[in-house]
Amino acid sequence: MPSATFSHTVIVDATSDRAWAVLQDPTTWERIGPVSNVTNPTFHGDGTLKTFDWVADVGGKKYDGEARSGAYTVNERFTMTLDTSEIAGDIVATITPGNPSTDVTVEITFRTKGMLSAMFFPAIKQALASGFPQQVEDLASGI
Repeated sequence: MPSATFSHTVIVDATSDRAWAVLQDPTTWERIGPVSNVTNPTFHGDGTLKTFDWVADVGGKKYDGEARSGAYTVNERFTMTLDTSEIAGDIVATITPGNPSTDVTVEITFRTKGMLSAMFFPAIKQALASGFPQQVEDLASGI
C-alpha cells in the first residue's frame, strides 16, 4: 500500500517544558494530518498523553481511529501510532531546546490500508503536502 512522510520544523519562543505540555494536550493533534475530532484521551502516570480516539475523513467518508503513544522521552521526543480501517501512520514530535528558543519538529508518516484510501492516495498525499507545514505552524502558535 502507498505511504508518504512529511516533516516540518518550527522555532518557538518557549522552553522545552512548555512545548512538551502543549504536545500532551490532545486537542493539539486535531489539526495535524488526517486527525480530527479528538475524544476520550487517556494519560500515563506522568501526565504524558497515552491514547485518544479520532476521526479521519477519506474521500468524504469518516473513519473512526485510535492513537496510541509509543516511546517517549519527556521534554525531548514523543511518538504516536495512528490507526483506522483505511489509514495508519506515525507521528514523531522532537523538541530541541535552544537559547532562548526551542525547535519543534513534527514528522508524520501515513500509509493506506484499504482500497478506498489507496484510490484516494494521490489526493490525500497532495492535501498533506500542501497543508502540513501550516498545520505545524498553527500547532506552534499554541506553544
